[in-house]
Amino acid sequence: FDTVRRLGLEQELIDVGFTTFKTRSRDRYDLRIPEFMTKKFSYMNTKAPWLPLVKAILGNKIKVVHTGVMISFPGSDTQPYHMDGPHLNEKKHLPPHILNVFVPLVDLTPEVGPTEFVPTSHIQGNFWDPGTKPITINAGVGQCILFDYRIKHRGLGNKSSTRRPVIYITYAKKDFKDVKNFSKKRYKKLPKLN
Repeated sequence: FDTVRRLGLEQELIDVGFTTFKTRSRDRYDLRIPEFMTKKFSYMNTKAPWLPLVKAILGNKIKVVHTGVMISFPGSDTQPYHMDGPHLNEKKHLPPHILNVFVPLVDLTPEVGPTEFVPTSHIQGNFWDPGTKPITINAGVGQCILFDYRIKHRGLGNKSSTRRPVIYITYAKKDFKDVKNFSKKRYKKLPKLN
């Protein structure tokens, strides 16, 4: 955050974002951390306790697409509802092709602004009117929340006095390519400090 301020790039961060760092709503930041896939962090990648479940859903031929931390500062706004990526077929509902795993670094309580999900909204044609009420999952530190990339969700505002960091790891079927999130064509490269 200080790097962006020192470089005078706050407005660019808000307006567009960078390939490694961007704003998701006021006082909510998404920071990519590819180092999470190194051997040093094997407890979150090759030895992750959630990996058998990810493989049961996506199959054994998977890859990691994104890794990082979503940080919600005190006073952050509630995000608009969104899905992280589109359906592969516009007419027919297909099984999941990409999943997110969230691992909170603080206990998720209503005060820190957990993620709100709309059940069944991931089903093709259900996004705008799934007929279900939103839910939040108040997971504890280190527990995981796994969800379909297509589900309607939003981060709630942080009403506490502490930051709310959540690690995320996005897994996809081996042949899938996410061209939307952190696209080098869509976002700028963050300059280095001299």
